[in-house]
Amino acid sequence: MTKADSIEATLPSLLDQIQRLRKSLRSFKKFKAADRPSNGVTKRFVAESGALFNELRHVREQISPVRFGAIGITLGRSDSIAKFFSFSFTNQKKRVLERLVDSPFYGAGVYAIYYHGETEKAYLPLSCSETPIYVGKADPKNPQAETVEEQGQALYSRLKQHSNSMLKANLPLADFYYRAAPIQTGMQSAVEDFMIRLFRPIWNKEIKICFGIGKHGDSANTRANRRSPWDTMHPGRKWAADTKVDQKNRAEIEANIADHFKNHPVIANKDKLFKLLSLE
Repeated sequence: MTKADSIEATLPSLLDQIQRLRKSLRSFKKFKAADRPSNGVTKRFVAESGALFNELRHVREQISPVRFGAIGITLGRSDSIAKFFSFSFTNQKKRVLERLVDSPFYGAGVYAIYYHGETEKAYLPLSCSETPIYVGKADPKNPQAETVEEQGQALYSRLKQHSNSMLKANLPLADFYYRAAPIQTGMQSAVEDFMIRLFRPIWNKEIKICFGIGKHGDSANTRANRRSPWDTMHPGRKWAADTKVDQKNRAEIEANIADHFKNHPVIANKDKLFKLLSLE
């Protein structure tokens, strides 16, 4: 007997069970909160019926002669808009961070920084890939801004801040590229969150590996801070040097980075990236 024959033989029995179950469930049509059974039975029913629902839905979609599929873009959901934006964002050309200062621009939104160098051994898996080393957002100067001019130079200023931090740490800006795009005011947080979850950039604080580039001069005298992993990897900012204790030592950070790339492989090129962002 083939697998198809076996499944076909099983279906009539499953149909009988489903019909009996539906008949039994009709008694719940007049169910009221006061009639709820004891907590133990109720919790078990909720868990088991949820598992059954998921399994039944999966088999239903597999066996249906008409293909099912999720709606890829739903404009009522911020994640869908973020996915649509990310596709457009990552299709733009990367720009060299070293030349940022020569090209000021208006706009608030989302940006990403990419490593293209060869000197930082821990970052080599990222080099020239589509996985950014950092993703961030820049909020508009005017919370009700409707034009990039009203938004101000938020993206440009934020990238300049990062550039200055990197220069103080003797990181060559020629090894780093960026993408930046103004977006509708109010959408920047949702898009940033989606892109962090998609790329898991190692400099972002949410990933908890080499965070700290976004810190702005915490005082070790007024706050008993430990040095951020980013400042441990890239010493040079004076206020960070005044802090005596590391959150992690360099060897631990590098080991965490290596483990991260094993568990979350780098997106090597746009073909792979666009498959992740596709509607299928």
